[in-house]
Amino acid sequence: MSTENIITCLDQKVILLTQIWDLTKQIELRCTQDDIQLDDFLERRGVFIERINKCNDLIGRLTAELPPEQWERMTKLLNGKGTEADCGNEEDRHILKLSRKYRFILQKAAALDQSARDKLRKQCDELREKINQGRRTEGHDGIFQNIK
Repeated sequence: MSTENIITCLDQKVILLTQIWDLTKQIELRCTQDDIQLDDFLERRGVFIERINKCNDLIGRLTAELPPEQWERMTKLLNGKGTEADCGNEEDRHILKLSRKYRFILQKAAALDQSARDKLRKQCDELREKINQGRRTEGHDGIFQNIK
């Protein structure tokens, strides 16, 4: 029964991570625009991350119930590091397949997220430089000159 629940959690994790990846694509696309509007993308992505964490917690509890030998094999499969030889049955192969799919999507989403962060950071640095340049060229008749 716990194997079925683990598979259900892994299915859910893949679905959630795919949604996170889709949101990250939209965030990355918006970061290429002059006026960045992220709407509620970050909040929605945060909700999906919380749900993935709940799946991870449930998987942790389910695997903790396994005997040590099964726990070790299952941990290897869940980390996507197992081989077909480690799979004793069709359920194990399915777990390994889902784990690898999850890791693949995670890597793609992480790379896209880093790209979006870099673009945001670059735009922020450019804006900061424009503000600082404006302050330097403002001269002595700026709005703050009468404050002593």
